Amino acid sequence: MAQKEILLKSTQTWDGTELKPSKINNPEVTVLKITIPPHERLSMHKHPMLNVVYLNKGKLTIVTKDGKEKTIQKGECLTELIDTLHYGKNETKEDTELIVFYFGEKGEKLSIEE
Repeated sequence: MAQKEILLKSTQTWDGTELKPSKINNPEVTVLKITIPPHERLSMHKHPMLNVVYLNKGKLTIVTKDGKEKTIQKGECLTELIDTLHYGKNETKEDTELIVFYFGEKGEKLSIEE
């Protein structure tokens, strides 16, 4: 028999910011698999749209420009920050693998580097 498990249901980003109503005129969904090698960090960036991260493998720490941190492990997910500068880092000895679901306007950039 099929089983269901809610992995994430939220009205806020991981730092507690309430999600704002949005109207998407030309919706486009993008799903990325991102692999971060051991002891590596992504560049400082922000997302202009709603996105959800599922951690498929490893451990990920997300750090905002002002120093807020959130760490998730394999099997966990979170609602990412919107229009807030941050980066992700892998502080382990193994690859970290994320599956990221983006919900935005067709053709919109998924992230913007600082």
